[in-house]
Amino acid sequence: MPNYPTAPRLIAFDMDGTLISDRFIFRLARRFSFEAELKEMMARNIPEYQKTKHVASLLKGIAVNEIIDTLDQIPLSPGVQMTALELKREGHVLAIISDSYTMVTQHLKERLGFDYTVANKLMVKGGKATGGVEMPLNWASNRTGCLKHSVCKLNALLSLSEKTKIPLERTVAVGDNTADICMLRQAGLGIAFNPKTPAVAQSADIAIYHDMSELLTILIEKLPKA
Repeated sequence: MPNYPTAPRLIAFDMDGTLISDRFIFRLARRFSFEAELKEMMARNIPEYQKTKHVASLLKGIAVNEIIDTLDQIPLSPGVQMTALELKREGHVLAIISDSYTMVTQHLKERLGFDYTVANKLMVKGGKATGGVEMPLNWASNRTGCLKHSVCKLNALLSLSEKTKIPLERTVAVGDNTADICMLRQAGLGIAFNPKTPAVAQSADIAIYHDMSELLTILIEKLPKA
């Protein structure tokens, strides 16, 4: 990969289906036999933040080390590790913004050498999940007015932009599903990775498929130099 001078970018990735090749909560449900309850919960016609609270209750009693071990069993999406290494070498700031759990995203952040992560906080006592969850960024009064998702990804992106002093026009968002649409639309560059619906692809500036390393070429071609 050629060395190319650019101003640092804030590049925010979704986790499930983007950095990793499966949805973590469904893999955990298969391992601990609550798939039926999870599917029933996910099918309810209620806001996503309410689903987040109900789903967390299904994890009650599962040990933290078992939760992390489940994540480690899910393969990274193709090209993710090499892409992360190259982006860090070029001086970019990398973040995971996910509606999963901080104990999971923090583990993946450290594995990939990312800088930040925003996710829901699964409550733990005695090394096991209690069934409770705390949602970040005060969703009920956030600036973007998103009262649907437990993690408003645009609000998270805006907060990280302020924290890193990297303006929104120098941000890149990468995601695959409907919860990512708000940040894909508002980031300086929105990338749909294996988009799960046409709406996700249409909300992004460009879609890439199969291999995350294609992102490196896009950054060279699409983003202005410093």
